Amino acid sequence: MGKFAVIDIGSNTVRLVVYENRERAPYVVFNEKVFCGLGRGVSVNGMMIKVAMDLAISTLTRFSMLLAKMEIRDPRIVATSAVRDAKNGPDFIKKVKKRTGLEIQIIDGIEEARLSGCGVICAVPHAKGIVGDLGGGSLELASVEEKEVSNEVTLPIGPLRLQDRNGRLIDNPKRKIKSELAKVDWLKDVKGCKFYAVGGSWRALARIHMKVVGYQHINMHNYVIPVDEITALAKRVSKMSLIELEEYRPYIADKRVSIISLASLTLYNLLKIIKPSKFIVSAFGIREGVLYDEMDVDVRKQDPLIVGCHQVAEMTGRFPEHGKRLYNWINPLFKGETTEQKRLRLAICILSDVGWRGHPEYRAEKVVAEVLYGRLGGINHWGAGLIAMALYVCYGGSNNRVRQVEIAESLINYDDMYYAKKIGLALRLAQRLSAGTSKALRLAELSPTKDRLLLNVNPEKSDIVNEVVKKRHVELADFLGLEGVIDDSYIFQF
Repeated sequence: MGKFAVIDIGSNTVRLVVYENRERAPYVVFNEKVFCGLGRGVSVNGMMIKVAMDLAISTLTRFSMLLAKMEIRDPRIVATSAVRDAKNGPDFIKKVKKRTGLEIQIIDGIEEARLSGCGVICAVPHAKGIVGDLGGGSLELASVEEKEVSNEVTLPIGPLRLQDRNGRLIDNPKRKIKSELAKVDWLKDVKGCKFYAVGGSWRALARIHMKVVGYQHINMHNYVIPVDEITALAKRVSKMSLIELEEYRPYIADKRVSIISLASLTLYNLLKIIKPSKFIVSAFGIREGVLYDEMDVDVRKQDPLIVGCHQVAEMTGRFPEHGKRLYNWINPLFKGETTEQKRLRLAICILSDVGWRGHPEYRAEKVVAEVLYGRLGGINHWGAGLIAMALYVCYGGSNNRVRQVEIAESLINYDDMYYAKKIGLALRLAQRLSAGTSKALRLAELSPTKDRLLLNVNPEKSDIVNEVVKKRHVELADFLGLEGVIDDSYIFQF
């Protein structure tokens, strides 16, 4: 099964995303969006304006050409609020079909909410709470729990719905927002849950928060903001004029400046109702929901982090099958781990060989950058920081740290850093001992005691331990506060 493409025709943007395949954590091989503004003015006279439709048709024509060149013959193309609500929506679809041959599926608001929920689940399999997806024309809400989506609802309060075609506000948008939110009865019963924020305008607001507080990482996905801080920021931005918003222009796209105040007003009023325990930014939404829908049931059950790590190892590592064996080999050092720690340690072991194709002087920094800025799903910023720092140590990272290493370290605490370094030093020993081969790992094993770290070696193969292996063993033992001892009289049983 080859590449898979999704085109999302929204009220504000038209976007094409091409995935490597329909596997659990496919790489994005192409991603492009164009601000077309199809939803502007629809709430006033029920019509999409010609200039917006012309730009959208031109954009879709380009996308159809790219799909043909990529030999993708089964793209999924969905149109949301603007096209489904506009009187000239059917005419727009006919023009696109005639010009490009693309078959557009208009999805209703309930389906849009479901797909947004599926998109969050795609990235965060154990997500539990409320998903809110603010598009240009509508707000979709849904509950997610146990990989299921429920309580889907759509509300006509996207920022473009609250403006006329010239960008002027409709009368009393605050009253409109509060009135629509009041219709959702179940919102009153979900106070204290997690809230997953989907949509470009809310991500732009979160980016403002990142800059204001000096948060070092730039990855928006899984960015957690204290609820009181995002509520206060949304309230403040909702009252800003375009002139006042100039101070934030470097942090947000020009096309979002005119709507971010309205997006903030909607968020502020929503947060006042649900009073969530956590505010979490999700970069995954309807497009990833469409992808998730296309996956086989068994594929959906897989862990996106572990699958993604295996894919990276297949593409860049020397011995991609070696991760699980390394995990088992260093296991004696890791008693009492949590389930999440075990999961992250497995991910680290799978990725421990992926930097070897880089220049020796920059391998450690390269691996950190790959983890922080890559497309690994199923982890939050804390998990990314832990994985990155463990691999940095594994690759012999020095104290002369570059910017990305400082960022990774800022995402975890002191105890996490100890745990990451312990994994890194253990893998550093294992990789040097085995040269990445499972058969060499079978010649020795780690056995910690109260005061010693034994490296038991097959006496018939003791030459596998050279001076470099001894040095790595001592480094690990010293870090653990133990005496490093090599025992080459141990009787191995296979």
